[in-house]
Amino acid sequence: MKSINKAYVILVAVFLMVCLALGFDFRCFLKSPLIDANQKPADFLFIQGMSVKKAAIVLGKQNLLKRPLYFNLLARFKGVERNLKAGEYRIEPGVTTPSLLLTKMVKGDAIRHAVTIVEGWTFSQMVAALDNNSYIKHTIQKSSNDEIMDKIGHSGELPEGRFAPDTYLFSGEVKDIYILANAYKLMQKRLETAWNNRAADVPYHCSYEALIVASMIEKETAFEQEKPIIAGVILRRLALGKLLQIDPTVIYGLGEKYSGKLKKVDITKDTPYNTYTRKGLPPTPIALPGKSSIEAALHPAAGTVLYYVAKGDGSHKFSDTFKEQDKAIKKYLKHK
Repeated sequence: MKSINKAYVILVAVFLMVCLALGFDFRCFLKSPLIDANQKPADFLFIQGMSVKKAAIVLGKQNLLKRPLYFNLLARFKGVERNLKAGEYRIEPGVTTPSLLLTKMVKGDAIRHAVTIVEGWTFSQMVAALDNNSYIKHTIQKSSNDEIMDKIGHSGELPEGRFAPDTYLFSGEVKDIYILANAYKLMQKRLETAWNNRAADVPYHCSYEALIVASMIEKETAFEQEKPIIAGVILRRLALGKLLQIDPTVIYGLGEKYSGKLKKVDITKDTPYNTYTRKGLPPTPIALPGKSSIEAALHPAAGTVLYYVAKGDGSHKFSDTFKEQDKAIKKYLKHK
């Protein structure tokens, strides 16, 4: 009987010692940074749908976590295993403990990458920017425009002008298609809002025509105060049956044949986008217009202006008559 009691006491003592050792080890785990202070920062990608157990294993494989089981238990103890947000998380040396990492993942305090789509870019320039961003997963590099539109759920639509210029933030690995889909939705939202609040007398048959005009305005001037004036010029010339004679449409129609300087032969070469040889609007937008250009297209300035010429500083001289325009051309383009 005494031998049994002695064995029991020994067993209990061993159990308590193991518990104390595990407790001490777990406490050290909680307080120890994942990376020593003399090492470089590391990034951890937590993918959507990844379990805490899987995350712990990945951290272990990256040599960022010596006790994956403890990390899993800590998440369960905190009750956050279902609240972790996908993203790419920065682990700072000497600072980021397992508990702090979990807190960051609950808050979604992830690294933010950005891709900026510039106002006035063409669709091809936008795609090139996505292709050149190393943080984006590339899925469309060998896709045609039709295939790209099909992938984002808008088969049959021409892509030019349909994506909103903006800075798009993302964390972790994001597909280019995701950025494109969001840019498409944002442009539709901007265009719909502007269309619903358009001036009562604008002559467009649909919002797409307004988008085409907005794209021309975007390429014609960067001065906000000039945009409604240019919108008025375009609409008045259309109403009078005059040629629009907008250089950026000619350049767009030339495509890769454009040498970087518009020549007389370029202006006389007929394409569907040459507004020197064809009346009316070009068949599609020629660029990605910003919000101010869309607003200007739908709220053109009243007046009698029919002409304008670049002054050489980015701004324009506006004229009501061809005689005034001829004088302005001689004044501002005499160097040509």
